[in-house]
Order: sequence, then C-alpha cells, then structure tokens
Amino acid sequence: MKRKLKGFTLVELVICIAIIAILVGMAIPQFNKAKISAIASTHNSNVQAIKSAAIMASIDEDDSDLTTKCAKYIEGGKLPDIPKEIGDHLGTTWSIKKDDNGNIEVKPGLVKVENGAIVASD
Repeated sequence: MKRKLKGFTLVELVICIAIIAILVGMAIPQFNKAKISAIASTHNSNVQAIKSAAIMASIDEDDSDLTTKCAKYIEGGKLPDIPKEIGDHLGTTWSIKKDDNGNIEVKPGLVKVENGAIVASD
C-alpha cells in the first residue's frame, strides 16, 4: 500500500525563509527612519515646552538661572533628558537664556531630520 506524504520540502522552506529575510531587510531601514523622526519630533516638543516654562519662570521670578527655575513649571518638576541621538551632536545638557530683547533661547534647540540623521534646525 502506497502512502501519500504531506508536508513541505526542504527547498520550499528555504525559499520561504529567503523571502522573509528579504522583506525584513527592506523593512528595517524604514523602522530606523521612523524612529529618528519620532526622536526629533519628541525633542522639538520638549524644546517648546521648556521655552513656555522658561517664559512663565521669567514672568514669576527673576531672569537669572532660567535653566533651574523653569523645571518647576514642567510636569514632573525636572527637565526631560536629551536623547543620545541629539546629545551626541548638539550637547547633553539644557541651556536656557533670555536675551536683552526678552527672547528665550533654549539649547539644544529645534532639530530636523536630513538624510536619515538629526541635525540642528537653524
């Protein structure tokens, strides 16, 4: 009596694995681009929040040491951490200053993504 075997051959399995590997190879760079864009967007939101907190601190208190004073105006009472991807290029600590015209400057400032890398937005 002849039995009919069911299942996949080794060649079919290898072809499926190769197709999956190609798809993963194409998807990973897209995920990295999305990650970099998300980091830049989050940082820009943090810069705007810090700037708003610094404005409130300069109204309520004197303008000296805004970097320390604005922290109490931010939820959680401390300045957010600067992501490594930004800190490596633009600095790892926040600097908040008010110029003679009353403009608040936050450093590292706003950033943008160019060619898959985070750069300062002038």
